[in-house]
Amino acid sequence: AFLRSVGPCYVLLGFGLVFSVAYSLLCVVLPLTRDLRTWQGLGTFAAVAFVFFNIGFNYVMSVRTDPGSPTQRDVQVMCAEAGAAVRRWCDKCRCPKPDLTHHCSVCKRCVLRMDHHCPWIHNCVGHRNYRYFFNFLFWLWCGCMVTVWHTGGEALGDGGISVFGLTRVGGGGAFRGDGRIVFRR
Repeated sequence: AFLRSVGPCYVLLGFGLVFSVAYSLLCVVLPLTRDLRTWQGLGTFAAVAFVFFNIGFNYVMSVRTDPGSPTQRDVQVMCAEAGAAVRRWCDKCRCPKPDLTHHCSVCKRCVLRMDHHCPWIHNCVGHRNYRYFFNFLFWLWCGCMVTVWHTGGEALGDGGISVFGLTRVGGGGAFRGDGRIVFRR
């Protein structure tokens, strides 16, 4: 009951966090650290905007896409055509439960190929929205790396930070001891 009531707050908080980071990176940090009048500056701006567009798109699609339910007519018809015998039955939903289907105690329904209930999307991650959720996590990781790349800089040391021992990330701005940020051009 608690997760159902605070779920929309988590969605708004998640969207607000992504939007605020995207806004500050695109409208504050990049104009201070890159010359946006050059092709290189515009290319950087477009690439960062593309990453944050994908984060937002996949987040919205994860929230809005139904994860799938065995109570939907097409699933029941498909099972009947395949001649699949019903091995399990959900007593709460009063519907057949195909393999990998679980009843979500938060959503109060059965979900096909249920992975988990995510409070940040106020939805279950299941058969129909798993792709969007996975893409959201991938693009969010890319957005984190882009943000560190453009804002990390000397705050993390001259060479940035090591990511999985493969590459070094950082190089945009530098934090001073008095709390101010100094940007290099």
